[in-house]
Amino acid sequence: MYEHPYLAYKVTQHDQEQLQRAAERRRFLREHADQLVPRGAGPLRRLWERMLRGSAARRSEATRSGRSAVCEPASAR
Repeated sequence: MYEHPYLAYKVTQHDQEQLQRAAERRRFLREHADQLVPRGAGPLRRLWERMLRGSAARRSEATRSGRSAVCEPASAR
């Protein structure tokens, strides 16, 4: 019916260790900021950039064509 105290202790201990590791990682990154090299774009980032480029191109094309409304009746096309 009640949680065993050992489980709560282990969970708390694990959380504290994670917080300590994260603090150590942040400290290390702050101290070595001049040594960091940005990573090249991976497949997901490249896909995302292509999608954004495509939607921006469509938007700029629509504004260049002078159409204010995207929904035109079929007879107007």
